[in-house]
Amino acid sequence: MKILVLSLLRLGDIIQQAPLLKGLREKNPHAEIHLLLNRQFANVEKILDGVVDHYIYFERETLQKGLSDASANILWSYQQVEKLVESLNGQGFDQAINLTHNKLSAYLLGTLEIADKRGLYQAEGRFQGLSNRWLRYFNDRFSGTQKSLFHYVELLGKAFDIPVQTEIATTPRKKSKLVLLQCLTSDSKKNWGLERFAQLKRTIEISLVDYEVMVLGASFERETLLEFFSEKDLLICDLPEARKHLQSAALLVTGDTSIKHMAAQIGTPIVEIAIGSSDPSKTAAYSSQALVIQTQAGCAPCVHSQACPQPTHLCAEDVSVEQVFGAVWDQLSGEKMAQRSLQLSLEKAVWTLYLDKANSQVEPFYALAAAEFLNSHPTGELQNVLSAWNEKSEQYRQWLKKAFEVLPTREELAAKRSFQTSDISDLILCAQDILKSKKDEVGYFQVFVEALLSRFNQPVQIYDRVSAALQEVEELLTIRESFTRHLQTISMEGAYYAKGIGQLSISGFEETRKSLQPNPQNAEL
Repeated sequence: MKILVLSLLRLGDIIQQAPLLKGLREKNPHAEIHLLLNRQFANVEKILDGVVDHYIYFERETLQKGLSDASANILWSYQQVEKLVESLNGQGFDQAINLTHNKLSAYLLGTLEIADKRGLYQAEGRFQGLSNRWLRYFNDRFSGTQKSLFHYVELLGKAFDIPVQTEIATTPRKKSKLVLLQCLTSDSKKNWGLERFAQLKRTIEISLVDYEVMVLGASFERETLLEFFSEKDLLICDLPEARKHLQSAALLVTGDTSIKHMAAQIGTPIVEIAIGSSDPSKTAAYSSQALVIQTQAGCAPCVHSQACPQPTHLCAEDVSVEQVFGAVWDQLSGEKMAQRSLQLSLEKAVWTLYLDKANSQVEPFYALAAAEFLNSHPTGELQNVLSAWNEKSEQYRQWLKKAFEVLPTREELAAKRSFQTSDISDLILCAQDILKSKKDEVGYFQVFVEALLSRFNQPVQIYDRVSAALQEVEELLTIRESFTRHLQTISMEGAYYAKGIGQLSISGFEETRKSLQPNPQNAEL
């Protein structure tokens, strides 16, 4: 079997996709895996050794130069792409997986003669390939500014049924006293500031005298780093050398960089400073050993072991050296990292049930999901949050009921020759109430709001799109409420058993001298 994987993104994205490629290899141990990526990131080969069999390069920079060069033949770039397509079609791929999900990759995949195409591709004049709910969720949340409950890697793993791990299983890490700082990112808005990193370095060295602090950097970053650090503080290296340093480090402190994804793959503990345009709800380091520093609207900066539902874009000034040092202390001391809120865990469980469904007629495995949830979350803590959780469910129900009430009928809209905004003014007001409340943090009503923002050729299309959106909300809320009931039932049963109630098996019993034992004959009755 020959599999083609499209990854036409940046270096950090390709490194971040390593768990997906490793999972694909695990699922298809005898397959021949080919990776299509941009030529300028060819050095990623050295850190994906043993996962990908063959690398194919897309000459993006050369093609763009050919299009912008007035002296070049205007058809030259087109001819180069045509040659690439002919070459790919001649290799007889059985399956193609698009991890990129942008227009370029969709058009390219659409031209390939591969029977099994997975992910976004263009065919028959429209984009296709969003074959399951996970893929549609990924496409909706990662194409814009909408927040995601699930990490990029987690989502694509679910979408393509690829097993992924939060980090690669390695031999036990040697005790290390090396802390690495990755001070610069590819976007100046994401930089915390060299002066703050220099101050953090001094703070660590003064407070934790047995630790050595070094600064990672690429060769082109040397002069910039030397403005605040000495030559002996720097580890100037390429990707393979950076990987070796990370393997021997106790901790990496970094911004939103490709290095953090490499650290996540080898199990190096991480403190990530998410500022500027960074969105850790989607692309934080995919590791159980990563702490992400960010804020929520109206809150002081906080530290999370996983993504927050509502991170905001911070300025460097919003994150203090003391706060970052506190996260460094927590990581190096081995203290328990901050856990995600139980509310967020509940939301993820609900959305997982919804996204796992092939269609609205499929009944989720509520009891199994509730039992698994309670196995990893204390019942006492759950009882503390269920009241607020149920209040929010009731608020969602009221919004949904209101939206259905003010939605004009299909017949009313079909009879209109022209459309005026006033025709759906009550629906717009309903959507505004939802947005202003800021209570729909994870997007139950996102499809409803987006439906109202869509362009319509005919008034009747308003009904079709808004009605379909509200039906999706209805399905989500039904799952939310059913899951909550199962949680409450199972947790109450646990409380009864703790008090000695209901401990007799339904299988039937017979009395013996020693104890009560199950009687198979009674069980059959």
